[in-house]
Amino acid sequence: MSLSYKALHRTTAILVLAFVAIHMITHISGLWGIATYNTVQNTFRVAYQNPFLEPILLISVVFQLASGLILLIRKTRRGLRGPWDRVQVLSGGVILFFTTQHLISFTISRWIDGLDTNFYWPASVMSGAPFIWYFVPYYFAGVTAMFIHVGNASRLHFLRSQNKAAATRYFWALTGLGITLAITIELMLAGAFFDVTLPPDWITYLQWFVPSYIP
Repeated sequence: MSLSYKALHRTTAILVLAFVAIHMITHISGLWGIATYNTVQNTFRVAYQNPFLEPILLISVVFQLASGLILLIRKTRRGLRGPWDRVQVLSGGVILFFTTQHLISFTISRWIDGLDTNFYWPASVMSGAPFIWYFVPYYFAGVTAMFIHVGNASRLHFLRSQNKAAATRYFWALTGLGITLAITIELMLAGAFFDVTLPPDWITYLQWFVPSYIP
C-alpha cells in the first residue's frame, strides 16, 4: 500500500514537474520584456489551460500536496536518517507551504477577482514594501526548495545505480540552478532589468490588502 502510494506520488510528480519547467521557461522569457513573457505564457496556456488537461493538472497538484504531507509526516515519525533525509523533508515542507499558498492566491486572483494571472501577478507583490518583505524570501525559498527536492531525488536515483559521483554532481548542479533562477526571476519581477508599471487593476488588488499602498 505504501509503495503504491509512493509510486503514485512520483507519477503525478512528472506531470507537475513538466508544468514547473514550463513555468520556469515563462519566467526566464521575461528577461526579454513583459510582452515576451505574456506571449510565451499565452502560447503555453493553449496546452495547460484547455478543458481536458487543466483539471488533470490541478488534481495532480492537489494530490501532490496531500500525498506529500502524508509522506512527510510518515518519514518524520519513522525518524530521519542523516542530513539527506532532513534536506528532503525540509525542502518538501517548503514546497508544500509555497504551493498551497500559490494555489490559494491563484484561485482568488483568477476565479474570484477575475484578473489575468500574467506577468503582473507575481510582479505586483515585488513592486515595493510591505509586500517584498514577505515575497522576496517566499519566492526564493519556493523556487530553491523545488530544485533541491528534485536534486535530492535525482541523487537517490543515481545512488541506486551505483553512480555516486553523478549523484553528488546532479544534486549540486540542480541546487545551484535553482538558486540562480530564483535570484534572476526575482530581480526581473522587481524591475531590475526594465521598468515595470503596474496596471490599475493590480494596484487596486494590492490596495485591498494594504489600502494605503502606492507602488
